[in-house]
Amino acid sequence: MTCFRKALILGVFSGGLVAAPTSAWSQDAPARSSFLSETRFEFEADVDLVVGVGESAVRKDSPYADLTLRGSSETLTEQAWRYGIELEVLLSSSDGRRGLARSGLTGPRVNGRPIAGLLTGLSGDAGLDDASARFIAEQAQLYLQTRWVKLRAGLGESAAKLEASEPLHAFRLTRAQGGVFDLSGLNLADTSLTLADAAPTVSVQTQRLVGLRMSASFAPDSDPCAQGCHPAGPEVLRADLGSIWSLAASFDRRSPSTGVRWSASLGYESAQAEGPAASLFDDPWLLRADLVREAGDLTLSLSGLTGSDGYLDAEYDSFGFGLAYEQGDWVYGAELGYGRSELVGAESVSALIGASRLVGANGLLGVGLMTVRERANGADRDSVQVLVETGLRF
Repeated sequence: MTCFRKALILGVFSGGLVAAPTSAWSQDAPARSSFLSETRFEFEADVDLVVGVGESAVRKDSPYADLTLRGSSETLTEQAWRYGIELEVLLSSSDGRRGLARSGLTGPRVNGRPIAGLLTGLSGDAGLDDASARFIAEQAQLYLQTRWVKLRAGLGESAAKLEASEPLHAFRLTRAQGGVFDLSGLNLADTSLTLADAAPTVSVQTQRLVGLRMSASFAPDSDPCAQGCHPAGPEVLRADLGSIWSLAASFDRRSPSTGVRWSASLGYESAQAEGPAASLFDDPWLLRADLVREAGDLTLSLSGLTGSDGYLDAEYDSFGFGLAYEQGDWVYGAELGYGRSELVGAESVSALIGASRLVGANGLLGVGLMTVRERANGADRDSVQVLVETGLRF
């Protein structure tokens, strides 16, 4: 779906000529006199609301609301280098993705206290609140982009997240896996998890050459499960995370003869368990991959993640499949998700079908049907909901 943007461009020139800015990083900067420079400011805002009607394991009723604000400033230097700042903040009416930490799961305990996974945040804690609002500074980083690399420092994404593909979806908030909100309260599938959540990070990213790009990042420490899932309660045992390394590569190429575009990425993250409870844990890690094919108006996507939750080699696996078809102002989508946690002995299968369309210049409206089945402790639980998602793009 087209993302609408309001951009304010301020050019500061020490000479009398104005040169057009480069539109894509993968292209060489246009020739320009040494006395020219330019600063560009951009701002985006997404406001979204989702309502679900049907069976749910979540105590908080919908609607759920999300506000995302993004801003950036970029300056092009005399040497055609670029530097600037990138900001992104999120405000949610409730703490989404209920399935990744909620009551009703049975997990390991030490001295009567439940263990929380260092990757997923899953635990057997029965006292988790599933209705708290959140304000998150997701990005606040400086960057410098030269002819060959882009350097970032501040609150930002790991290398695995930087290189991940972003396929077309019918909705922004609700997904079969990795959605902003999980209105069912049962969905364990999320292939977008990271160990460097809300962490100060430094990263280096190469320029894309012949379709290939690589990244590496380091975060000195991170709060486990700060954004991607519900933080563990005070009685839950978990370790801190330190020395989070990430390496990733991606490929993005469109065939000039057929017009088919292929995108793929492979990323790895590892961290060290630290803190008073570190002796109970192994060092967690994750490996994620995705593949996207765009042919005309049809987009197919596959994604997968496997990793360790850091406790006695307890593994977490998740897979996702998506199909999206764009026709005029409409986007039709179908998605499948699967998640399995050895830590709590649970797995889930989710499916979503729906359609959304542009309304006017800035509005979005979508309707879908989502079903989730969770199997835990030898019993099945189901959720079937009709979803209505609306949004504004500025």
